[in-house]
Amino acid sequence: MSLVDYPEKISTVVFTSGCNMDCTYCHNYELKIMKEGTIHESEIINYIREKKKVLDGIVITGGEPSLHMNELIKFIKKIKKEFPSFSIKVDTNGSSKKFIKEIIPIVDFIAIDFKGTDYRIFSEYDTEIILENIALLDDYGHDNYEIRITMYPDYVKEEDFLKIAELLKGKKRVIIQQYRKNNDSDPEPYKKEILSKFSYILKDYVKYVDIRE
Repeated sequence: MSLVDYPEKISTVVFTSGCNMDCTYCHNYELKIMKEGTIHESEIINYIREKKKVLDGIVITGGEPSLHMNELIKFIKKIKKEFPSFSIKVDTNGSSKKFIKEIIPIVDFIAIDFKGTDYRIFSEYDTEIILENIALLDDYGHDNYEIRITMYPDYVKEEDFLKIAELLKGKKRVIIQQYRKNNDSDPEPYKKEILSKFSYILKDYVKYVDIRE
């Protein structure tokens, strides 16, 4: 059970394996490679049945969940059918337009990562594609979402703060998320005052900003 993965809700977290990006700072790096599933969906549903009195929702994260789109859509619909009041949140890197369109009508909360101004450093995607997919949330009127920015200095540069704010102009909820080192050779995380500076800039462009450390 988690108190931090779904805003204001107690949730259980389901991890999918495989990812189509190669972010240096990834804290679930063991899930970058596609692996055979170790937990059947029936086990998850049984767990929810047992814990439904204390759980508010479920978080589907990764890896990158969109790589399992067809299976996940069926799974989400099963959850909604048996537990209609249960909230479902999906975390995604925003690379799949089709996946986002498919989940908008059937989930309660969507979190999309915005990783920086140059996605070509760690993926085959252009930044413009990610921004177009993020815009789908507003285009389809999906109010419950957040854009998460992990403050990895090599991807989110201080000189780009204003540009990022302009790219995300009008978004409902943006979370500035502190990055943590995986090993001694990693760059030092930004100090709190730098995160606060970025938050101050964003507040002129988006509706809500928070810092998550």
